[in-house]
Amino acid sequence: MKHVKRGEVKRIVCRVGLKRKGSLSRPPRTSSTTRNFARRSLKTVLSTRGITYAQLADRLSALGHVETETSIAQKVRRGTFQFAFFILCMKAVGVSRVSIDVPTGDSSNAIHL
Repeated sequence: MKHVKRGEVKRIVCRVGLKRKGSLSRPPRTSSTTRNFARRSLKTVLSTRGITYAQLADRLSALGHVETETSIAQKVRRGTFQFAFFILCMKAVGVSRVSIDVPTGDSSNAIHL
């Protein structure tokens, strides 16, 4: 076994920890307006249908997507969930059609899904 000096080990560890530019980088941050819109949209659907986070977790599990009540609450609180999660939630609560008016300054760009 080759004896390695302490400084050499430190350099190796540092090299391993380096990331190339662009790899494993975080996606761009969304604006607070966008996060609030996402959060309000999901909360509105749940509240109008009288569905709690625990009930949503059960319904998502039935669809094969395991989430806990806590993980759902955290996602909604932050407003940082993927659109695919939103669609799964809509499917779980029985929503078959979604119309989204994205908050922009120009209403001529409206798309209804």
